[in-house]
Amino acid sequence: MSKWRWKSPKIYPTARLSGAFAVGAIWFFAMPWGGKLFMWLGAGYNLAVLALAILDYVWLDDSRKCSVSRACEPTLSIGEKNPVWITVAHTGSRPMDVMVKDEPPIDFGISTRFLATRIQPEEIIRMNYKVSPAERGDYEFGNVNARFRTMLGLLSRQEAFPAEINVKVYPDIFQTKRHMLFSRENRLAQLGIRRSRIVGQGREFERLRDYIPDDSPRDIDWKATARRGILTTREYDVERSQNIMVLLDAGRTMASATVEPDGTLGITKLDCAINASVLLAHVAAESNDRIGMYCFAKGPVAFLPAGKGASQSTRLLDALYPLKPRMEETSYYDNFMFVSYKQQKRSLVFLFTDLIDPEASKNLIANIGILSRKHLVVCIALADYELPSIIDGVPGKPADLYNQAVALGIVRERKKALAQLSSQGVITIDATPADLSVAAVNKYLQLKREGRL
Repeated sequence: MSKWRWKSPKIYPTARLSGAFAVGAIWFFAMPWGGKLFMWLGAGYNLAVLALAILDYVWLDDSRKCSVSRACEPTLSIGEKNPVWITVAHTGSRPMDVMVKDEPPIDFGISTRFLATRIQPEEIIRMNYKVSPAERGDYEFGNVNARFRTMLGLLSRQEAFPAEINVKVYPDIFQTKRHMLFSRENRLAQLGIRRSRIVGQGREFERLRDYIPDDSPRDIDWKATARRGILTTREYDVERSQNIMVLLDAGRTMASATVEPDGTLGITKLDCAINASVLLAHVAAESNDRIGMYCFAKGPVAFLPAGKGASQSTRLLDALYPLKPRMEETSYYDNFMFVSYKQQKRSLVFLFTDLIDPEASKNLIANIGILSRKHLVVCIALADYELPSIIDGVPGKPADLYNQAVALGIVRERKKALAQLSSQGVITIDATPADLSVAAVNKYLQLKREGRL
């Protein structure tokens, strides 16, 4: 870690002082018409401005009793708006106008470059802005720079407050925190997660309840329905400690950046899959299931054997943190054989991949049977935001018509690939980056509820 060298405070004239002296110059330009009267008036005016500037300089010394500091989490979430707090404390005797400019990592998106406030004597003010990391990794914040003014505003004093800190950008842990909070308050529906309590088809009967549209018809208890006069469903205890394996395709097609609804580039498709894996691992840990992870491209990239509990979620987060997409074609055969060998017990496998590339889809379809013969496989393909908007848009020029034809071709190939996977007993999900985490968790809860594993 480099050491900070103290930078002496610097005093600058403001635009207000420059404007005041510019007005004072008018008196001298008017001397040919006003004679010595204008000269003396101009001299007196400028001396008054100079006296005020000297007074401002004296008052500005009170800003030395101001301190500025920064606070943020040591671990930030990729693709999220992480708050950074700036605290300004003043122990002097005069009000101060303060403008703060922080030095976040240059790769971060920031909500605002400047924070401004007026602070009174013996007051502490907290302000915040938000940073949006686009990649995982280690980053460093620099100084916090502040510029102070008095009520006169003729001079400003600038100071750099040493505040160097190192932060780590992890997969999205905000969604896990939100899930924990909403779960405690029984508000998971607001996250899009359909049911917070997991029940299913195990061997032991649990209870009868009213039928809801998501229930399977085979769960209906017809005798109880006839007796009560309303549709009634049977519930069973879910078998615990089931095995969940998350497979992450880190090949070439997962390196492309997602496109947000507003047209801006977002995080990579691999990062979207990693974020969904973190939430899935958290929910699986709550359900006492064993979860593991395998990341691959041409060959193995990272492997974490299945385990359970909160400690496994932490190990999974640490294993996901350094993963980067590889600019190479994915070898599905070799990697699926590896998973089949390592994971002997029947498991629920979540495969995060991309199906836009037709050739990659052929390789995946040809080799998915290696997994589906032994395991229950859920293939989650990341859809792009921009394709539906291109297809539904009205072409205004020939290039737009060409883009529509290409987009239709991509969607057609994608649906064909998903259908071929489904024909081999693979459960498929086609989700946008925004819906990916919730779609994966809902499918996991549904399969547990139905006792499919």
